[in-house]
Amino acid sequence: MFATFLLAAAAGLGSPQSTQGGEPPVDCTTLPNPVYFPATTLLESLLAELSPQLADPAIMGDDAMTIVHFPLSSCITYDIHREQMPLTGTAIYYDADGTQGSCNMPTDVELHSDLSAMDVGGATCLGGEEPPADMFEVPSYVETLGFVVPRNSSQTAITATEAYYILKFGGEEDRQVEPWTDPNFVLVRNPGSSTQLTIGANVGIAGTMWNGALTGHQGSSDVRDAVIAENTTGNAERVLGILNSSKWEAAADDMRVLAFQPFNGCLGALYPDSTSTSRDKRNVRDGHYPIWTNLRFVLRVDGAGNPVSDNGDDAAARAQLFVDLMNGSTEIDGVDVAGAVIGVGNVPSCAMHVQREVDGGVIMPFEHPAPCDCFFLEENGIDSGCTPCTTSDECDGECRFGYCEPR
Repeated sequence: MFATFLLAAAAGLGSPQSTQGGEPPVDCTTLPNPVYFPATTLLESLLAELSPQLADPAIMGDDAMTIVHFPLSSCITYDIHREQMPLTGTAIYYDADGTQGSCNMPTDVELHSDLSAMDVGGATCLGGEEPPADMFEVPSYVETLGFVVPRNSSQTAITATEAYYILKFGGEEDRQVEPWTDPNFVLVRNPGSSTQLTIGANVGIAGTMWNGALTGHQGSSDVRDAVIAENTTGNAERVLGILNSSKWEAAADDMRVLAFQPFNGCLGALYPDSTSTSRDKRNVRDGHYPIWTNLRFVLRVDGAGNPVSDNGDDAAARAQLFVDLMNGSTEIDGVDVAGAVIGVGNVPSCAMHVQREVDGGVIMPFEHPAPCDCFFLEENGIDSGCTPCTTSDECDGECRFGYCEPR
């Protein structure tokens, strides 16, 4: 089923569309320093914040680049990059002033991806196989995922066992979980979606094996819109969706995330945050809420580990700089990656206290070498109790992002 979906998605990669302003798409190759980037749909909100900064010569100088995003399911983007499938159709980009546009790939020349991004590891997309040596994965920030319901639903929690039965059996008689008994109202993604794969890894049924009667969607925005639409149909109580925190937090007036109780969870069902309305991601950051994943950027590399691109050395260098900015190994004044990550509901690795080696695997303690807990809390409107600072001389520890961190 996954192979069939991959071929269908690749064939329909970037169906032509108009820009938000109604203007027809431009030619992608005419954009300044394009970076061709098939990537998870979960990146849409973050790229809307960061792409204008990266495209601005006043900030980036000669390194200014246009991120040309093909929003697709994670494993689809991985295979497109791994197999170097020709990029076709329409992509999304942002000008330096923040205007979203769309561009068409040319039909008279074959162009390939410079990098990709996904929310699961390559081994997950490959069914447990070892990823190719030339596909180098760079872990980045943490994305929180979960089960959501419309605001007019009275449901507040779900267990891993309940989710297993819903997703595996799709409302079959004698295997139903009230009130989510009708697969037409269980709104999921597809076998190549990182949201589906990550949630599946935490409820005991692989995302590639969910019941075919469930209602699938191509993108996270489609799931969000479908959940919200049921607020006015009288069916809200029957609806269950899967989303990432950037989507449900941006639509907090119309939907809610459910508390989740994992298998053998001794604390009962917990929200990703300390309360249903907070944004501190406390239970994600300390390991009590397990449905989360690291974003991975994927570069193709040569035998020496240097980035390569079929589009040339300059394209490979731009892809590497983009990844370095996103994972925090390079910083440029005016490019606020950590702030943008937090702003769309995600967690920079410097605010995490746990980690995983594999998707859905054992959660282990983690100490970041340069923690940013104070900044994370303050950016989410929570009093951290930390001292504001401009230099580390003002702190017992270190001054980072304007706050004294303990170390």
